[in-house]
Amino acid sequence: MEQNLEQTVAANLAELRRAKSWTQAELAEKINYSDKSVSKWERGEGLPDLKVLMQLAELFGVTLDCFVTEGGAEQKLQSEPPRKQRVGFRVVMELLAVSIVFLIATVIYVAAATSFGQNFWTCFIWALPASFLLLTLFNAHWKYRVCVIVFASIFAWTLLTAVYLQLLTYNIWILFLIGIPAQAAIILGAQVRKK
Repeated sequence: MEQNLEQTVAANLAELRRAKSWTQAELAEKINYSDKSVSKWERGEGLPDLKVLMQLAELFGVTLDCFVTEGGAEQKLQSEPPRKQRVGFRVVMELLAVSIVFLIATVIYVAAATSFGQNFWTCFIWALPASFLLLTLFNAHWKYRVCVIVFASIFAWTLLTAVYLQLLTYNIWILFLIGIPAQAAIILGAQVRKK
């Protein structure tokens, strides 16, 4: 019975790892173990402890029973849409969110022009940081760390630019100095979340 469990966990772990196109070393790095340990688990010569199994389950987005059920990984992978479809769906969702932001900006612009006779062009400038904030939140939810860093950085700089352009008559260019520590905080924050 115990040998069967080791072989079941080994087969499911190897299949989940290959589905992500990770090497044993890459998986080991993600869970702070050696690649020899991962190799041993995939050969069925040992079992990861419960804490490691929970960490692996979270990493792969599966439940613990996926590891201990014969063919569990295969069933899980067959029920998921292919990676290309998931990425395509996420890109479409992000573009839809950004288009809604610019639709709102256009409505505000048209309403201001027709109701008050004012040229409220800065609403399009403010749509940029709003869009990049949404993109940051979407990618944080989907755990795309590099995209989060890029979009959060662009958000910070477009927000500063929007404030500067809104207060253009005051010539407060020194405002952009805030961007330097903000950029450092974004990068360091991403490193902390990675660990």
